[in-house]
Amino acid sequence: MSVSSEDVDYELTRAQYFVRSNPKQSQAILNQIKNINSLSDEQKVAFYTLKMRTSLILNKLEAVEPHLDSLFALDDKSAFADKLVTILSGSGIWLRKSNYFDAAQQVFSCALKHTEKSGQRISILISSAIVARHQQNYAIAISLYNQAAAIAKKLDNLRAIATIENNLGAIAMDQGDIKQAELHFRQALSGFQRTNNHSGHINSGINLLFTFIIQNQDINYQRLYPHISKLSDEYPDNSKKAYLFWVDSTYTHSQGYKLPTTVKDNLYSSFDKLASPQLQALIRTYLATRLDIQLPPVTFAKARLFENKSWYTKVLNCNW
Repeated sequence: MSVSSEDVDYELTRAQYFVRSNPKQSQAILNQIKNINSLSDEQKVAFYTLKMRTSLILNKLEAVEPHLDSLFALDDKSAFADKLVTILSGSGIWLRKSNYFDAAQQVFSCALKHTEKSGQRISILISSAIVARHQQNYAIAISLYNQAAAIAKKLDNLRAIATIENNLGAIAMDQGDIKQAELHFRQALSGFQRTNNHSGHINSGINLLFTFIIQNQDINYQRLYPHISKLSDEYPDNSKKAYLFWVDSTYTHSQGYKLPTTVKDNLYSSFDKLASPQLQALIRTYLATRLDIQLPPVTFAKARLFENKSWYTKVLNCNW
């Protein structure tokens, strides 16, 4: 059923409400809005921005660029200027997820020039740091995280601080500094607990369990595992479940139990469900060897050169 023009603002508000909690519902609402060309500039920008954001959250990368084309075609409108940082942020995340790392950094650099709100600045710095980690530019990534953390602490933004701590822990793991990683993950877990962020709570908890196994901290593991396992069971994320399965299977093995062949088979199949190549590499290094499981080398996505699309040329100019 098409939505009448007088109801478009209401439907866009509804779609905005569901972006994080239920992105599929948000997309369903947006898909009911027809005759996009007849919408006002403000409505068009809101519509395409929400389409871009929900597609990114749902990891429908192939759907994103047409929305970017539509948005940047409106870049001379005041409505575009009002959403500029959000649009640039989404563009950079899409480029990063598509392995256009250099282009993503260009977009985030432009976004920082136009960012006036502290919360947005934190978000852009974190996004830029994530790209730097993908490029293994760890010193740059840590510097960006520290810049973001300084702003977040001034604002007492506990969720952002927890995110930064968790990501710094991941970098410490990449670099083999497990004790430092544990300290970061402890801070992250505490922050996510205080802000009721279930996804971050589970992820930082599993990360912490991982460090306990590597350091043979059995008592710490036994204290934390039941809580994190319960949260993971209740949360619909197969990548987190696969991660916890690997971690707990390794712990079980460390206690002298021989893993059945069926469990080892399930470990093999769950390896592909892990959230990132970085995590796969860490599990291959630290856990698979303990379980005497032979895994193929992890394939990291090769950085790609982004074609000079018209909207990307505008980003390089960064003249809004």
